Amino acid sequence: MTRCEAFPMHCPSCSSSAVLYDRVRGESVCTRCGFVILDRLFELEPEWQRTLGEELERADVTTGIDVTQHDLGLGSKFWVPRNVSPSQRAFLRRLHILQQRSRVNGWEDRSLREALMELDKLCEALALPKGIKAEVSVSYRRARARRITAGRSLHQVLAALIFITCRARGLPRTEDEITRALVTRFGMKKREVTRNFRKLVKLFSRELKLKLSRISVDDYINRFASQLGLSRTAIERAYRFHKMLPQNFTQPKSPLFLAAVALYIAADSAGEELTLHKVSRVCGIGVSSLSKNATLAKQLVAKE
Repeated sequence: MTRCEAFPMHCPSCSSSAVLYDRVRGESVCTRCGFVILDRLFELEPEWQRTLGEELERADVTTGIDVTQHDLGLGSKFWVPRNVSPSQRAFLRRLHILQQRSRVNGWEDRSLREALMELDKLCEALALPKGIKAEVSVSYRRARARRITAGRSLHQVLAALIFITCRARGLPRTEDEITRALVTRFGMKKREVTRNFRKLVKLFSRELKLKLSRISVDDYINRFASQLGLSRTAIERAYRFHKMLPQNFTQPKSPLFLAAVALYIAADSAGEELTLHKVSRVCGIGVSSLSKNATLAKQLVAKE
């Protein structure tokens, strides 16, 4: 799209139809007599794309406030073009490094930037959407401002905040999944993570007044059914089956465990091949416990 384009109107001064709209100036100008018809026009269309000749004529603009960036996304973005000589490219890269350093003022900004970068890696490992990452970023800033994070492991703090946020938004991520991501991605010891994880979850939910919502069995069924490759018929049977279970069976057990039992029994009743080991690996449930409780659940439902 070019800078100027024809505007569908006639000039009130000379009645000419040769009127052009200037996108940069925001004006409609008659090319015959030079009369400026309208100025300060509002552009309601999507942002125009730059062509090859216009790349260096228009400055990049920010996309708005981004809480996942340490400077809220308000810092300028540095771009190194490819159509320059190697010496100029090296010079621009040095300027880029200096510009990146100038965006960080002091140790607090540097620490916050490092924390948000680690949060991005952890959210990527857990396949979390950007909305969850934004909420965790806000919660981390609040905890940091109240000095709750002082003296605590950064990765464990982020893991606890992710767990609370996922519970609040109905996107189940189990403690075992988050622990596995910390161990494999950041090389932490599993015993150290599991020892402090629940303490940090309780601490942040209390101090930041974050609601620790309970994930329902349906949420876990909906999530793990796709990973197990079950059909729609088996998923619907799993929904119906867990609602048929008596209260004395479901009350002492976690929603994750009940979802694993319901998925295994529903797949078996639908004639789909699903082994106990696969359900155990995907859901993080022991094979022997799953087998024993699946048999017991079948007997209880058959009696009713």
